[in-house]
Amino acid sequence: MRGIGLLLAVLMLALPHAGSARELLHEERVIPAADERPITFYVDRPAIEEKVPILLWVDGSGCAGQLREMGWGSYAPKADDPVPYARVMVEKPGVEGATPHGEECSATFHRYYTIQNRVLDHLRVLQHLGAEADWWNGQIFVWAWSDGGDVAAQIVTYRPDIDRAVLGAMGGGLTMAEHFEQFWACPDDGTYDREACLADLRGDFARIEANPNGTDMWNGESYATWASRLRTRLSPLLIDNRVPILIVHGELDFENTPVDSARQLVTDLQTADNPAFTYWEVRGMKHAWGNLSEDRQIALRQAMLGWLLTGEVDEAQVRLAVEGQ
Repeated sequence: MRGIGLLLAVLMLALPHAGSARELLHEERVIPAADERPITFYVDRPAIEEKVPILLWVDGSGCAGQLREMGWGSYAPKADDPVPYARVMVEKPGVEGATPHGEECSATFHRYYTIQNRVLDHLRVLQHLGAEADWWNGQIFVWAWSDGGDVAAQIVTYRPDIDRAVLGAMGGGLTMAEHFEQFWACPDDGTYDREACLADLRGDFARIEANPNGTDMWNGESYATWASRLRTRLSPLLIDNRVPILIVHGELDFENTPVDSARQLVTDLQTADNPAFTYWEVRGMKHAWGNLSEDRQIALRQAMLGWLLTGEVDEAQVRLAVEGQ
């Protein structure tokens, strides 16, 4: 085993695919972060001699594990994929891989789950694989959703060698603090004392940012987590970006990430004449695609993956996915 002290655990399972000679390999590895935290990550890839690209799958918020059952799709590679790839998923701190949604989050998760740590952990895993993965052809494709979109936008910023990235349901043009102030907690609808509401809310923000710890909680998550989110605005970073990105957002997203935030990001990129982005606003979709018809869900998943791996799309498939026709 190479890299003693870097590679702490390896688990490999060969999974034969019915009707195909190609096998799939599953690897689980643990490497240290710079602060000595363990970073667990998983690699699923075809057992073939040719080198393959990495599809870095970046999860959203919460302490569900990366190996949980995911009915809405996790782009696990299949034995008969026309473009073979290795999916890489980086586990969240203090989380077991199979943890389902709804489980109580650990103290370790609350202490260390921040946007910045997630960015650094993914960068660290890519660095490790660059040194150790003899099966990797050097290409990196990124697919991310919600909190993961925020994380992935920053990964793209600091790894300009990434080939393409899908950034879904992340907003980006407005900060999380602005989401609360303008849409969720203190909307300007003329029905109450908005200035008092803003004063209370900003008092909460000030306490969070003055002491971003993992034990005090606000709206179900730690001060550490919220402090890492409140002021993030992705427009300046993505204006300077030249990696091709596909921004995807639901027309009806409001409670999780208001679509107005994605629209502001697009306006900012257009105003700056940024040449590297495409925007799909999915008609009738909320934060994820579970409320769409099954044929549109399938079309959207396939269209995003096709764009990611090839840079091209089936226009009829995109129309069905995005417009519903």
